[in-house]
Amino acid sequence: MARVNITVADDVIAAARAAGLNVSQVATAALEAELERRAKVAALDAYLAELEAEQGPATAEEVAAAEAWADQVLGGGAVSVATHGRPRRRQDRSA
Repeated sequence: MARVNITVADDVIAAARAAGLNVSQVATAALEAELERRAKVAALDAYLAELEAEQGPATAEEVAAAEAWADQVLGGGAVSVATHGRPRRRQDRSA
């Protein structure tokens, strides 16, 4: 197993230790979850690119309808349109 150093805010590490958390296990689980999330985002992006190549780009009306649906389902403000008319999460998607 690799040993790494990470930087954690003093109050966070103190609370984690006070709670008896195994910081290595929690960090490993968080990294695994992020890697899985990124793999899903990449797979979705590839699928959307394939769909766009087959069907052509979405029209403005289709994009507006998709954004309205996503706002309704996700509580509003969660999706915006990026390049090529494909929806992107407004939150940081560092994938």
